[in-house]
Amino acid sequence: MGLFSTVKKESQIGIDFLRDGIAVAQVRTGKNNPGDIIRSEFVAAAGQEAQAEALKGWVRDNNLQKTPCNCLVANDDCDIYQVERPEVEDSEMIQAVTWKIKDLINYDVAHAVVDSYPMPVSSKNKQQQVGVVAAREAVVSSYVESIKATALELNVLDVHELVRSNLEVVQDSAEQSLALLTLTTSNGLLSVYHDTDLYVSREFPIGIDQLELASSDDESAFDALLLEIQRSLDYFESFYGIGTVTNLQIFPQLNATEKMAMYLQNLSNFDIDFITFGSPGLEPHCFHAYCAALRGITS
Repeated sequence: MGLFSTVKKESQIGIDFLRDGIAVAQVRTGKNNPGDIIRSEFVAAAGQEAQAEALKGWVRDNNLQKTPCNCLVANDDCDIYQVERPEVEDSEMIQAVTWKIKDLINYDVAHAVVDSYPMPVSSKNKQQQVGVVAAREAVVSSYVESIKATALELNVLDVHELVRSNLEVVQDSAEQSLALLTLTTSNGLLSVYHDTDLYVSREFPIGIDQLELASSDDESAFDALLLEIQRSLDYFESFYGIGTVTNLQIFPQLNATEKMAMYLQNLSNFDIDFITFGSPGLEPHCFHAYCAALRGITS
């Protein structure tokens, strides 16, 4: 076998289709330094056809055909619900939760692809909850076809809320509670974990653009973000009853987010750290692509 065949066998790719481009991250999967970043890039392209072509070109340019990959479904292309767990056998779970969400989605459930995942049990409410992910069958097919056209080997389609648990900082938080805050230009996503399990996931329309506009005379964006964080943590603490969260991890580390972290530190009891990556680093758009690439490596 040639050099490139060996490299392909010992790496995995995460792909995130964003509104204005594709984010890709390649990590090592072999015995030596698994999870290390090989490369991460954001390729600007708008629209499904243009993005599929851009991804195909990136794979070709880096000679990565046949490399295993995990692809994220865009938030706009899927819905996530939390419902009471049906009292059925595991083999009947998908059919049962599909029936439960049929009135929640705005299309015929017969044309939906549905999957589920367990949620932690509350000490105050013994009714088991289950997370349900639903997407149009045609949308799922379009993702599969886009990956197939690149000659990558698709392992799985995943969602942003779930791949974050692949991070080393989450996996290393066994028996502890941890909040993870990530920010894009216009949005924030907060996840709360306990003993590496996901308990709360909340998205809100506060992002880096708003934080950059904050000043000593107008700190409303910081106040709004702190309120969103506190709401999520209050829910975690009141519903699950397993203590408070004091460890907050943030990505990315920018002037605006550093300023925000100082503000939060002054008004809370958080231990705040930024998630950083060694050389070659991680392109900021590629955070979730990197998390997707880690699937099966760190957990």
